Amino acid sequence: MKPEWVIRLPTPRLEGRNGAIYQAYILGTTQEELAERHSISQPQVSEIIAQVRASIPEEDLAAARTDHLDVLRRLTTVAAEIMDTPAAQAYSNGRPMFNEDGTPILDHGARLAALDRIVKISERASRVLGLDAPVKADVTVSEQADRVAEAAAAEALARMAADTQ
Repeated sequence: MKPEWVIRLPTPRLEGRNGAIYQAYILGTTQEELAERHSISQPQVSEIIAQVRASIPEEDLAAARTDHLDVLRRLTTVAAEIMDTPAAQAYSNGRPMFNEDGTPILDHGARLAALDRIVKISERASRVLGLDAPVKADVTVSEQADRVAEAAAAEALARMAADTQ
């Protein structure tokens, strides 16, 4: 029985070679490794991944996103518990370390590592939700703005020329 935190993957389209390539890719195998493993080119691997991804119905994707976000929430909770634990006594060569005033030196390494993990989990959640997707911006320059910019550039050049004389 799989643990409840395992992400369900849409299964019907993950059969055969293409499904195996897609599954291996989403589990972390590089496209180059997959190309070598299946004796095909990396662009072919990329195309297979795109085709399988495009064939997944939106409702399956929504369920997978929900599952993935649930896992990320659970991981965040565990990391937050570690981050909230008191710092431990620092040791060097098996002996506790103390400040000059006799107070113990505390090791915040585990807490900082947990905080770093929370940031990485947050970044992953942003990718799952598409919050980090680039935003398309349409920038057009009108003829009037173009003339104003040309006039400003000509004026700046004239000033520079006058300053050097």
